[in-house]
Amino acid sequence: MRLPILTYHNIGTPPATARLPKLYVSARSFERQCRLLRRLGMRGVSLSEGLAALRAGQARRLAVLTFDDGYLDNVTDALPILRECGFTATCFVVAGHIADHNAWDAEQLNVRKPLMSADDIALWRAAGNEIGSHTMTHPRLTVIGDQALARELTASKALLERLTGAPVRHLCYPYGDESAHVREAAAAAGYECAVSTRRGLARPGDDVFALPRVSINGDKGLLRFALKVATPYAALGSKAA
Repeated sequence: MRLPILTYHNIGTPPATARLPKLYVSARSFERQCRLLRRLGMRGVSLSEGLAALRAGQARRLAVLTFDDGYLDNVTDALPILRECGFTATCFVVAGHIADHNAWDAEQLNVRKPLMSADDIALWRAAGNEIGSHTMTHPRLTVIGDQALARELTASKALLERLTGAPVRHLCYPYGDESAHVREAAAAAGYECAVSTRRGLARPGDDVFALPRVSINGDKGLLRFALKVATPYAALGSKAA
């Protein structure tokens, strides 16, 4: 029993100046991917629903959809497609930059990308979707001190819970940067699981604080997408992405 946990960032078209256009999947491609999942008899779900099904041995026809950073286009471009297909998803929000932009990498990527506001997050949740934490400021967690680490994990969780009125159970490590110490801190902060950038499909018995994911980057065609989500293809690459 294996569960694909898919990773998206932006849904839209990258500007010509973007230095990492592969972080974008066009709205057309995303819609085609979701429709393909339905044709394959699969359903896109939140991380909470997917993990519950995995534990119960009922995850065969599910694919978890996750979005990193909380970009505005997740609401404007992805949400209508999710609604149309009857899918849900989890968005990992950088809690200290709500209604702001990607301050942590805008210079490196050469593009300022708008992030969800509190109202956008409310729209996301009203459609049945889930919010997780991507920390307060998107740092590399293995290189900050213990106090800063605890603050990034606990303050983001508390802020998002106040904002949404719902528990925030899941964490996404910025840049996939984690260690045994960071995983222990995530557990101590009250998270139930955390996703990484390790490539692969989630299985029963995996460390729930180092769950692997399948990166969906760029517009690489439906055959490649189908191989990643509906076959053991993604399980062949178990190294960190």
